[in-house]
Amino acid sequence: MTAAAATLTDRIAAFAAETRFEDIPDDLIERVRLHLLDAIGCALAAAPTDLARRLLTATAAESPAGPCPILGSDRTAGPGAAAFASAGLINVLDFDDGFEVAGKGLGHPGASIVAAALAATAGGSVDGRDLLTALAVAFEVNGRVILSIQPSPERHRQVYGVCQHQAIGAAVAYGRLSGLSAADLANAIGFAASLAPLPSLRKYNWEKRPLVSFKDYVAPAAEAGVRAVQHAHAGLIGPVDVFDGETGFWRMIGSDRFDGAVLAQDLGRVWWARNLSLKTYPACRWIHTALESFEIAFRESGLDAAAIERITVHTSAGLARDFLDAAPATMVDAQFSLPFCLGAIAAGHPKARWYDPAVMADPTVAAVAEKVTAEVDPEIDRVMSGPERRPAGRVTIRAGGRTLEGPFLALPRGTPERAVDRAEVISKFTDNATAGGWTVDCIERLAGSILSLGAPGVRFSV
Repeated sequence: MTAAAATLTDRIAAFAAETRFEDIPDDLIERVRLHLLDAIGCALAAAPTDLARRLLTATAAESPAGPCPILGSDRTAGPGAAAFASAGLINVLDFDDGFEVAGKGLGHPGASIVAAALAATAGGSVDGRDLLTALAVAFEVNGRVILSIQPSPERHRQVYGVCQHQAIGAAVAYGRLSGLSAADLANAIGFAASLAPLPSLRKYNWEKRPLVSFKDYVAPAAEAGVRAVQHAHAGLIGPVDVFDGETGFWRMIGSDRFDGAVLAQDLGRVWWARNLSLKTYPACRWIHTALESFEIAFRESGLDAAAIERITVHTSAGLARDFLDAAPATMVDAQFSLPFCLGAIAAGHPKARWYDPAVMADPTVAAVAEKVTAEVDPEIDRVMSGPERRPAGRVTIRAGGRTLEGPFLALPRGTPERAVDRAEVISKFTDNATAGGWTVDCIERLAGSILSLGAPGVRFSV
Protein backbone atom coordinates (compact mmCIF):
# COMPACT_ATOMS: atom_id res chain seq x y z
CA MET A 1 0.00 0.00 0.00
CA THR A 2 1.41 3.40 -0.97
CA ALA A 3 1.73 6.19 1.59
CA ALA A 4 -0.89 8.18 -0.31
CA ALA A 5 -3.40 5.32 -0.20
CA ALA A 6 -2.74 4.33 3.40
CA THR A 7 -5.21 5.51 6.01
CA LEU A 8 -4.07 7.26 9.17
CA THR A 9 -4.65 4.03 11.06
CA ASP A 10 -2.55 2.05 8.56
CA ARG A 11 0.32 4.53 8.85
CA ILE A 12 0.33 4.46 12.64
CA ALA A 13 0.21 0.66 12.70
CA ALA A 14 3.01 0.33 10.15
CA PHE A 15 5.22 2.71 12.15
CA ALA A 16 4.51 0.82 15.37
CA ALA A 17 5.14 -2.61 13.85
CA GLU A 18 8.13 -1.86 11.64
CA THR A 19 10.32 0.63 13.54
CA ARG A 20 13.65 -0.91 14.54
CA PHE A 21 15.74 -0.27 17.63
CA GLU A 22 18.37 1.37 15.40
CA ASP A 23 15.77 3.85 14.11
CA ILE A 24 15.21 5.38 17.55
CA PRO A 25 17.46 8.29 18.67
CA ASP A 26 19.87 7.48 21.48
CA ASP A 27 18.52 10.24 23.73
CA LEU A 28 15.01 8.82 23.44
CA ILE A 29 16.22 5.31 24.26
CA GLU A 30 17.80 6.70 27.41
CA ARG A 31 14.59 8.54 28.28
CA VAL A 32 12.57 5.33 27.84
CA ARG A 33 14.98 3.44 30.13
CA LEU A 34 14.50 6.07 32.84
CA HIS A 35 10.72 6.03 32.46
CA LEU A 36 10.68 2.25 32.79
CA LEU A 37 12.79 2.55 35.93
CA ASP A 38 10.53 5.26 37.31
CA ALA A 39 7.31 3.35 36.62
CA ILE A 40 8.57 0.22 38.33
CA GLY A 41 9.77 2.24 41.33
CA CYS A 42 6.36 3.89 41.68
CA ALA A 43 4.71 0.46 41.78
CA LEU A 44 7.16 -0.85 44.38
CA ALA A 45 6.53 2.12 46.67
CA ALA A 46 2.77 1.75 46.29
CA ALA A 47 2.67 -1.96 47.08
CA PRO A 48 2.27 -1.66 50.90
CA THR A 49 -0.68 0.78 50.69
CA ASP A 50 -4.30 -0.03 51.38
CA LEU A 51 -5.33 1.14 47.90
CA ALA A 52 -2.85 -1.29 46.34
CA ARG A 53 -4.25 -4.13 48.43
CA ARG A 54 -7.75 -3.30 47.24
CA LEU A 55 -6.63 -3.29 43.60
CA LEU A 56 -4.98 -6.67 44.04
CA THR A 57 -8.10 -8.05 45.71
CA ALA A 58 -10.21 -6.95 42.75
CA THR A 59 -7.71 -8.51 40.34
CA ALA A 60 -7.64 -11.79 42.25
CA ALA A 61 -11.41 -12.05 41.98
CA GLU A 62 -11.20 -11.66 38.19
CA SER A 63 -8.09 -13.74 37.53
CA PRO A 64 -6.87 -15.83 40.46
CA ALA A 65 -3.92 -17.30 38.56
CA GLY A 66 -2.00 -16.78 35.36
CA PRO A 67 1.49 -16.51 33.88
CA CYS A 68 2.04 -12.76 34.19
CA PRO A 69 3.66 -11.18 37.28
CA ILE A 70 2.03 -8.16 38.90
CA LEU A 71 4.49 -5.41 39.74
CA GLY A 72 5.29 -4.93 43.41
CA SER A 73 3.67 -8.19 44.49
CA ASP A 74 4.21 -11.94 44.49
CA ARG A 75 0.97 -12.47 42.58
CA THR A 76 0.40 -13.48 38.99
CA ALA A 77 -2.60 -13.18 36.70
CA GLY A 78 -3.65 -13.43 33.09
CA PRO A 79 -2.31 -10.73 30.76
CA GLY A 80 -5.30 -8.39 30.94
CA ALA A 81 -5.68 -8.60 34.70
CA ALA A 82 -1.93 -8.30 35.25
CA ALA A 83 -1.78 -5.18 33.08
CA PHE A 84 -4.73 -3.71 34.97
CA ALA A 85 -3.17 -4.37 38.38
CA SER A 86 0.36 -3.29 37.47
CA ALA A 87 -0.89 -0.05 35.89
CA GLY A 88 -3.01 0.61 38.94
CA LEU A 89 -0.05 0.13 41.27
CA ILE A 90 2.18 2.40 39.19
CA ASN A 91 -0.45 5.13 39.56
CA VAL A 92 -1.47 4.53 43.21
CA LEU A 93 0.79 7.23 44.67
CA ASP A 94 0.22 9.67 41.77
CA PHE A 95 4.02 9.73 41.44
CA ASP A 96 4.10 8.30 37.90
CA ASP A 97 5.18 9.99 34.69
CA GLY A 98 3.42 12.32 32.28
CA PHE A 99 3.43 13.67 28.75
CA GLU A 100 3.58 17.47 28.66
CA VAL A 101 3.83 19.82 25.71
CA ALA A 102 4.59 23.45 26.61
CA GLY A 103 3.62 22.51 30.16
CA LYS A 104 0.19 21.19 29.22
CA GLY A 105 -0.38 17.81 30.83
CA LEU A 106 -1.65 15.15 28.44
CA GLY A 107 -1.92 11.96 30.44
CA HIS A 108 0.20 9.51 32.44
CA PRO A 109 1.39 7.15 29.70
CA GLY A 110 3.95 5.06 31.58
CA ALA A 111 1.42 3.37 33.84
CA SER A 112 -0.64 1.95 30.98
CA ILE A 113 2.17 1.35 28.50
CA VAL A 114 4.76 -0.16 30.83
CA ALA A 115 2.16 -2.40 32.48
CA ALA A 116 0.97 -3.70 29.10
CA ALA A 117 4.52 -4.26 27.86
CA LEU A 118 5.52 -6.22 30.96
CA ALA A 119 2.38 -8.37 30.69
CA ALA A 120 3.69 -9.48 27.30
CA THR A 121 6.67 -11.15 28.98
CA ALA A 122 4.26 -13.66 30.60
CA GLY A 123 6.72 -14.34 33.37
CA GLY A 124 9.65 -14.99 31.05
CA SER A 125 12.36 -12.68 29.80
CA VAL A 126 12.38 -10.32 26.85
CA ASP A 127 15.26 -8.94 24.80
CA GLY A 128 16.11 -5.49 26.14
CA ARG A 129 16.18 -3.90 22.71
CA ASP A 130 12.79 -5.35 21.84
CA LEU A 131 11.34 -4.00 25.09
CA LEU A 132 12.78 -0.50 24.62
CA THR A 133 11.61 -0.40 21.00
CA ALA A 134 8.06 -1.42 21.95
CA LEU A 135 7.97 1.18 24.71
CA ALA A 136 9.40 3.94 22.50
CA VAL A 137 6.93 3.43 19.65
CA ALA A 138 4.05 3.08 22.12
CA PHE A 139 4.99 6.34 23.86
CA GLU A 140 5.25 8.03 20.48
CA VAL A 141 1.88 6.81 19.18
CA ASN A 142 0.25 7.57 22.52
CA GLY A 143 1.55 11.15 22.52
CA ARG A 144 0.47 11.78 18.95
CA VAL A 145 -3.02 10.45 19.63
CA ILE A 146 -3.68 12.77 22.57
CA LEU A 147 -2.16 15.77 20.78
CA SER A 148 -4.29 15.16 17.70
CA ILE A 149 -7.59 15.08 19.62
CA GLN A 150 -7.23 18.13 21.88
CA PRO A 151 -10.67 19.71 22.20
CA SER A 152 -11.67 23.35 22.12
CA PRO A 153 -11.75 25.08 25.54
CA GLU A 154 -15.55 24.93 25.44
CA ARG A 155 -15.64 21.18 24.83
CA HIS A 156 -12.89 20.60 27.41
CA ARG A 157 -15.13 22.14 30.06
CA GLN A 158 -17.88 19.67 29.11
CA VAL A 159 -16.07 16.36 28.64
CA TYR A 160 -12.47 15.18 28.77
CA GLY A 161 -10.47 12.06 29.48
CA VAL A 162 -6.98 12.38 30.90
CA CYS A 163 -5.67 8.89 30.10
CA GLN A 164 -8.41 6.91 28.40
CA HIS A 165 -6.65 7.14 25.03
CA GLN A 166 -3.77 5.18 26.58
CA ALA A 167 -5.61 1.99 25.65
CA ILE A 168 -4.11 2.58 22.20
CA GLY A 169 -0.58 3.05 23.53
CA ALA A 170 -0.98 -0.09 25.62
CA ALA A 171 -2.16 -2.05 22.57
CA VAL A 172 0.87 -0.87 20.59
CA ALA A 173 3.31 -1.98 23.33
CA TYR A 174 1.66 -5.36 23.93
CA GLY A 175 1.00 -5.98 20.25
CA ARG A 176 4.54 -5.16 19.21
CA LEU A 177 6.02 -7.52 21.82
CA SER A 178 3.56 -10.29 20.99
CA GLY A 179 4.52 -10.25 17.31
CA LEU A 180 1.55 -8.68 15.54
CA SER A 181 2.01 -7.68 11.91
CA ALA A 182 1.17 -4.14 10.83
CA ALA A 183 -2.23 -5.26 9.53
CA ASP A 184 -3.08 -7.12 12.73
CA LEU A 185 -1.84 -4.22 14.84
CA ALA A 186 -4.17 -1.89 12.93
CA ASN A 187 -6.99 -4.26 13.87
CA ALA A 188 -5.87 -4.25 17.51
CA ILE A 189 -5.73 -0.44 17.53
CA GLY A 190 -9.34 -0.41 16.33
CA PHE A 191 -10.33 -2.68 19.18
CA ALA A 192 -8.37 -0.61 21.70
CA ALA A 193 -10.09 2.60 20.60
CA SER A 194 -13.52 1.06 21.02
CA LEU A 195 -12.66 -0.60 24.35
CA ALA A 196 -11.14 2.56 25.83
CA PRO A 197 -12.79 3.84 29.05
CA LEU A 198 -15.16 6.76 28.81
CA PRO A 199 -13.65 10.27 29.14
CA SER A 200 -14.88 10.72 32.70
CA LEU A 201 -12.76 13.50 34.22
CA ARG A 202 -15.87 15.59 34.92
CA LYS A 203 -17.26 12.79 37.09
CA TYR A 204 -14.33 12.22 39.44
CA ASN A 205 -16.52 13.28 42.41
CA TRP A 206 -15.10 16.80 42.60
CA GLU A 207 -18.29 18.03 44.27
CA LYS A 208 -19.03 14.94 46.35
CA ARG A 209 -15.91 13.30 47.73
CA PRO A 210 -14.20 10.90 48.20
CA LEU A 211 -12.62 11.07 44.75
CA VAL A 212 -12.72 8.05 42.47
CA SER A 213 -10.14 5.36 43.25
CA PHE A 214 -9.04 5.02 39.60
CA LYS A 215 -8.26 8.72 39.20
CA ASP A 216 -6.99 8.84 35.62
CA TYR A 217 -8.18 5.37 34.57
CA VAL A 218 -4.72 4.20 33.57
CA ALA A 219 -5.53 0.65 34.74
CA PRO A 220 -8.67 0.10 32.64
CA ALA A 221 -6.79 1.60 29.67
CA ALA A 222 -3.94 -0.88 30.10
CA GLU A 223 -6.34 -3.80 30.32
CA ALA A 224 -8.27 -2.58 27.26
CA GLY A 225 -5.07 -2.42 25.22
CA VAL A 226 -4.05 -5.95 26.15
CA ARG A 227 -7.50 -7.37 25.46
CA ALA A 228 -7.55 -5.57 22.10
CA VAL A 229 -4.39 -7.43 21.06
CA GLN A 230 -5.79 -10.73 22.31
CA HIS A 231 -8.88 -10.16 20.16
CA ALA A 232 -6.67 -9.52 17.14
CA HIS A 233 -4.63 -12.68 17.81
CA ALA A 234 -7.88 -14.65 17.95
CA GLY A 235 -8.89 -13.39 14.51
CA LEU A 236 -11.77 -11.19 15.66
CA ILE A 237 -12.50 -8.10 13.58
CA GLY A 238 -12.33 -4.67 15.18
CA PRO A 239 -13.25 -1.20 13.90
CA VAL A 240 -11.41 -0.46 10.66
CA ASP A 241 -9.55 2.83 10.09
CA VAL A 242 -10.53 3.96 13.56
CA PHE A 243 -8.59 7.24 13.42
CA ASP A 244 -9.98 8.38 10.10
CA GLY A 245 -12.91 10.54 9.07
CA GLU A 246 -15.59 12.59 10.77
CA THR A 247 -16.61 9.67 12.98
CA GLY A 248 -13.10 8.66 14.04
CA PHE A 249 -11.65 8.12 17.49
CA TRP A 250 -11.61 11.85 18.17
CA ARG A 251 -15.43 11.87 18.02
CA MET A 252 -15.67 8.63 19.96
CA ILE A 253 -13.60 10.05 22.82
CA GLY A 254 -15.68 13.24 23.04
CA SER A 255 -13.50 15.81 21.28
CA ASP A 256 -14.74 18.39 18.81
CA ARG A 257 -11.42 18.78 16.98
CA PHE A 258 -8.91 16.56 15.22
CA ASP A 259 -5.55 17.16 13.54
CA GLY A 260 -4.57 14.22 11.37
CA ALA A 261 -1.20 15.79 10.54
CA VAL A 262 -0.20 15.76 14.20
CA LEU A 263 -1.16 12.10 14.37
CA ALA A 264 0.81 10.82 11.39
CA GLN A 265 3.12 13.45 9.91
CA ASP A 266 6.90 12.83 10.08
CA LEU A 267 6.58 9.49 11.84
CA GLY A 268 10.06 8.23 12.64
CA ARG A 269 11.60 11.66 12.03
CA VAL A 270 9.91 13.86 14.63
CA TRP A 271 9.65 12.21 18.05
CA TRP A 272 6.97 13.76 20.25
CA ALA A 273 7.91 11.22 22.92
CA ARG A 274 10.73 13.60 23.84
CA ASN A 275 8.00 15.47 25.73
CA LEU A 276 7.66 12.72 28.32
CA SER A 277 7.93 14.14 31.84
CA LEU A 278 8.62 12.88 35.35
CA LYS A 279 7.15 13.85 38.70
CA THR A 280 9.05 15.16 41.70
CA TYR A 281 6.06 15.05 44.09
CA PRO A 282 3.53 12.22 44.64
CA ALA A 283 0.54 14.43 43.95
CA CYS A 284 -1.61 15.80 41.14
CA ARG A 285 0.56 17.66 38.63
CA TRP A 286 -1.64 20.75 38.87
CA ILE A 287 -0.31 21.54 42.35
CA HIS A 288 3.40 20.92 41.75
CA THR A 289 4.34 24.54 41.10
CA ALA A 290 2.72 25.61 44.37
CA LEU A 291 4.41 22.77 46.27
CA GLU A 292 7.82 23.63 44.87
CA SER A 293 7.38 27.36 45.50
CA PHE A 294 6.53 26.61 49.11
CA GLU A 295 9.35 24.11 49.56
CA ILE A 296 11.94 26.57 48.25
CA ALA A 297 10.79 29.38 50.55
CA PHE A 298 10.38 27.07 53.55
CA ARG A 299 13.80 25.43 53.22
CA GLU A 300 15.61 28.72 52.63
CA SER A 301 13.96 30.33 55.66
CA GLY A 302 15.04 27.62 58.09
CA LEU A 303 11.55 27.70 59.62
CA ASP A 304 10.03 24.98 61.75
CA ALA A 305 6.55 23.82 60.78
CA ALA A 306 5.18 25.10 64.11
CA ALA A 307 6.30 28.64 63.26
CA ILE A 308 4.03 28.88 60.22
CA GLU A 309 1.11 31.24 60.79
CA ARG A 310 -0.41 31.23 57.31
CA ILE A 311 0.31 29.88 53.84
CA THR A 312 -1.28 31.67 50.91
CA VAL A 313 -1.35 29.86 47.57
CA HIS A 314 -1.64 32.23 44.60
CA THR A 315 -3.44 30.16 42.01
CA SER A 316 -6.43 29.70 39.70
CA ALA A 317 -10.12 29.75 40.57
CA GLY A 318 -10.48 26.09 39.65
CA LEU A 319 -7.62 24.96 41.84
CA ALA A 320 -8.86 27.09 44.72
CA ARG A 321 -12.24 25.41 44.36
CA ASP A 322 -11.15 21.78 43.95
CA PHE A 323 -7.79 21.38 45.74
CA LEU A 324 -8.22 23.03 49.15
CA ASP A 325 -9.60 20.08 51.13
CA ALA A 326 -7.69 20.44 54.41
CA ALA A 327 -8.79 17.10 55.88
CA PRO A 328 -8.68 14.50 53.07
CA ALA A 329 -10.47 11.27 53.94
CA THR A 330 -8.51 8.97 51.60
CA MET A 331 -5.05 8.84 50.09
CA VAL A 332 -6.49 9.75 46.70
CA ASP A 333 -8.16 12.82 48.20
CA ALA A 334 -4.81 13.70 49.82
CA GLN A 335 -3.07 13.60 46.42
CA PHE A 336 -5.41 16.38 45.30
CA SER A 337 -5.14 18.37 48.55
CA LEU A 338 -2.77 21.33 48.56
CA PRO A 339 -3.09 21.77 52.33
CA PHE A 340 -2.19 18.14 53.07
CA CYS A 341 0.77 18.06 50.67
CA LEU A 342 2.11 21.37 52.00
CA GLY A 343 1.82 19.93 55.48
CA ALA A 344 3.70 16.79 54.47
CA ILE A 345 6.55 18.92 53.11
CA ALA A 346 6.64 21.10 56.22
CA ALA A 347 6.67 18.05 58.50
CA GLY A 348 9.61 16.58 56.55
CA HIS A 349 8.01 13.30 55.53
CA PRO A 350 9.71 11.28 52.74
CA LYS A 351 7.69 11.63 49.56
CA ALA A 352 7.25 7.91 49.05
CA ARG A 353 5.62 7.67 52.50
CA TRP A 354 3.23 10.64 52.32
CA TYR A 355 0.15 8.42 52.33
CA ASP A 356 1.15 6.06 55.10
CA PRO A 357 -1.57 5.97 57.81
CA ALA A 358 0.81 7.59 60.31
CA VAL A 359 1.43 10.55 57.99
CA MET A 360 -2.25 10.92 57.14
CA ALA A 361 -2.91 11.17 60.90
CA ASP A 362 0.13 13.33 61.75
CA PRO A 363 -1.00 16.32 63.87
CA THR A 364 1.82 18.47 62.47
CA VAL A 365 0.58 17.89 58.92
CA ALA A 366 -2.98 18.66 60.00
CA ALA A 367 -1.92 21.85 61.82
CA VAL A 368 -0.13 23.19 58.74
CA ALA A 369 -3.03 22.19 56.47
CA GLU A 370 -5.44 24.27 58.54
CA LYS A 371 -3.35 27.38 57.85
CA VAL A 372 -3.55 27.17 54.05
CA THR A 373 -5.68 29.60 52.07
CA ALA A 374 -5.92 30.34 48.37
CA GLU A 375 -5.94 33.63 46.55
CA VAL A 376 -6.93 33.76 42.89
CA ASP A 377 -4.27 35.45 40.77
CA PRO A 378 -5.76 36.67 37.46
CA GLU A 379 -2.66 35.88 35.38
CA ILE A 380 -2.17 32.47 36.94
CA ASP A 381 -5.88 31.78 36.47
CA ARG A 382 -5.55 32.66 32.78
CA VAL A 383 -2.61 30.28 32.32
CA MET A 384 -4.20 27.40 34.22
CA SER A 385 -7.78 27.78 33.03
CA GLY A 386 -7.34 29.04 29.46
CA PRO A 387 -6.17 27.27 26.30
CA GLU A 388 -2.64 26.79 27.70
CA ARG A 389 -3.95 24.59 30.55
CA ARG A 390 -0.65 24.28 32.39
CA PRO A 391 0.35 24.46 36.05
CA ALA A 392 1.67 27.76 37.40
CA GLY A 393 1.74 29.29 40.83
CA ARG A 394 3.52 30.78 43.79
CA VAL A 395 3.18 30.69 47.57
CA THR A 396 3.70 33.19 50.39
CA ILE A 397 4.34 32.16 53.98
CA ARG A 398 3.50 34.26 57.03
CA ALA A 399 5.70 33.41 60.02
CA GLY A 400 7.13 35.36 62.95
CA GLY A 401 5.53 38.59 61.84
CA ARG A 402 7.17 38.50 58.39
CA THR A 403 6.08 37.38 54.94
CA LEU A 404 8.29 35.01 52.93
CA GLU A 405 7.85 34.98 49.17
CA GLY A 406 8.17 31.74 47.27
CA PRO A 407 9.18 32.10 43.61
CA PHE A 408 6.62 32.25 40.82
CA LEU A 409 6.95 29.07 38.79
CA ALA A 410 5.50 28.88 35.29
CA LEU A 411 6.27 25.18 34.79
CA PRO A 412 6.77 22.25 37.16
CA ARG A 413 10.05 20.38 37.41
CA GLY A 414 10.35 17.23 35.36
CA THR A 415 9.04 18.79 32.16
CA PRO A 416 11.37 18.93 29.13
CA GLU A 417 11.93 22.62 29.87
CA ARG A 418 12.86 21.90 33.52
CA ALA A 419 14.18 18.38 33.20
CA VAL A 420 15.45 16.26 36.08
CA ASP A 421 18.75 14.50 35.48
CA ARG A 422 19.57 10.80 35.46
CA ALA A 423 20.93 10.82 39.00
CA GLU A 424 17.71 12.28 40.37
CA VAL A 425 15.59 9.67 38.58
CA ILE A 426 17.76 6.90 40.04
CA SER A 427 17.54 8.50 43.50
CA LYS A 428 13.75 8.65 43.25
CA PHE A 429 13.67 4.98 42.23
CA THR A 430 15.88 4.06 45.16
CA ASP A 431 13.69 5.95 47.64
CA ASN A 432 10.54 4.39 46.20
CA ALA A 433 11.90 0.85 46.23
CA THR A 434 13.17 1.34 49.78
CA ALA A 435 9.69 2.45 50.85
CA GLY A 436 8.39 -0.74 49.27
CA GLY A 437 10.61 -2.82 51.52
CA TRP A 438 13.36 -3.72 49.05
CA THR A 439 16.93 -4.22 50.23
CA VAL A 440 19.85 -2.13 48.97
CA ASP A 441 21.33 -5.09 47.10
CA CYS A 442 18.06 -5.88 45.31
CA ILE A 443 17.51 -2.22 44.45
CA GLU A 444 20.97 -1.88 42.92
CA ARG A 445 20.62 -5.07 40.90
CA LEU A 446 17.20 -4.12 39.54
CA ALA A 447 18.28 -0.58 38.66
CA GLY A 448 21.43 -1.91 37.01
CA SER A 449 19.49 -4.41 34.90
CA ILE A 450 17.08 -1.72 33.66
CA LEU A 451 19.74 0.89 32.97
CA SER A 452 21.79 -1.62 30.95
CA LEU A 453 18.92 -2.43 28.59
CA GLY A 454 19.83 -1.83 24.97
CA ALA A 455 23.26 -3.39 25.19
CA PRO A 456 23.52 -6.42 22.87
CA GLY A 457 22.21 -9.61 24.44
CA VAL A 458 20.82 -8.01 27.60
CA ARG A 459 17.40 -9.37 28.55
CA PHE A 460 14.83 -8.25 31.09
CA SER A 461 12.36 -10.14 33.28
CA VAL A 462 9.86 -8.87 35.83
